[in-house]
Amino acid sequence: MDSYGSLTHLELAALLRALGPKPSGDQIHVLLANMDQNGNGSIELEELVEAILPDMTEEVLIVGVFRSFDSDGSGYITVAELAGRMAKMGQR
Repeated sequence: MDSYGSLTHLELAALLRALGPKPSGDQIHVLLANMDQNGNGSIELEELVEAILPDMTEEVLIVGVFRSFDSDGSGYITVAELAGRMAKMGQR
């Protein structure tokens, strides 16, 4: 994934080649089109997870949200972490 949190056509091709398969350019385009649910030309984390683990998408998204609140990575969301994250979202 790039610094924008998504995979471009070239990054998807590099990922697949690193994993072993050697898809053609046309195959990459078809795969990208099938995975790119919002049609923006790249694959975001949610789209990648949906393609790989369709039944686990909600769980993965929940874990991602939890981690965004758990800023110190302790596995717990403290009052200070909750307050800080809510303040960043414009909430008290």
